[in-house]
Amino acid sequence: MRRFVVSVSLALTVLASPALAGPVAKSQGVYVTLLSGLKSDVPATAAKVEGALKGAGFGILASYDNGVPEGCRARAHTIVFSQDAFAASVLAGGMDKAFGLPLRLAVYDGEAGVWVAMANPVSLLRTFNAASVKDETAQKVVDEVAAALASVGAVAQKPAGQIRDSGEIGGMGGGPFSEKVVPVLTVAKSPADTAAALKVGIGAAVGWHAVYSYKASDDVFVVGVANGKTEGRAFGIAGEKRATPSALFPGVDHAAAFPVEIVVAKKGANSSVSILKEMWRMKLYFQDAGNWAFMKSMQMPGDIQSEIEAAIRKALP
Repeated sequence: MRRFVVSVSLALTVLASPALAGPVAKSQGVYVTLLSGLKSDVPATAAKVEGALKGAGFGILASYDNGVPEGCRARAHTIVFSQDAFAASVLAGGMDKAFGLPLRLAVYDGEAGVWVAMANPVSLLRTFNAASVKDETAQKVVDEVAAALASVGAVAQKPAGQIRDSGEIGGMGGGPFSEKVVPVLTVAKSPADTAAALKVGIGAAVGWHAVYSYKASDDVFVVGVANGKTEGRAFGIAGEKRATPSALFPGVDHAAAFPVEIVVAKKGANSSVSILKEMWRMKLYFQDAGNWAFMKSMQMPGDIQSEIEAAIRKALP
């Protein structure tokens, strides 16, 4: 009798447990759309999304309106957020992997309503690790975000942006992540003090401004910087070949490409300050715009990189 009770109890436990997740899909979008065509507006949806993420235990680092192309009537809003467990797993691969932190999600006007899309950590971490070693970790956090947003609307995960089977960034300006980290400065400050100085010192007067400072660990901080004019231009380029008379600026669906990350990491008794080579970063997030779009805007990535480096040096004299 006791054996029967134990067997029934075990069976009920198994039946009540959530189904095991299947393998992570090989093909991944650089972005993953979570909500589509909501009958709302961007500010109201962004507020609901932010509240849902908070309720699910994510930390909100920044929530701001993106710049949009000149003449664009669509709105876009980016929410930057974090999760300690995800950050710890990412940093286990090395401090340079902090460029895969934190998480970013965009709320924007799309076809027939408001859409919500996330920069896809599965695709991004494949790029930064040159392997699929963090697929399960990344998909888990996407699933948790999706579950949180179920209170906002009907969630369906759909790949968006360029679809990749691996993290490789090819073509002109591409190459492995390990070759694309640009050391800007080494300063005689702790990572915390260095990040604080960047957060205060990179102000709107230089075009770029810091929108968050994120403590990923005691030794690693990420500072995110944005520039509305640059965002608007990037979204215009991203949507150029997809534009229609009823949707002139569809590139706002790439809003989660921003802010740009500055990584501060402990280096002996000092701190190193690094960014990604901007041409490579633009290809990471905007490669689906096509080679012609990049050819017409060849000077833009170099200008962005020079501006951010100058802003860092001004903030850390």
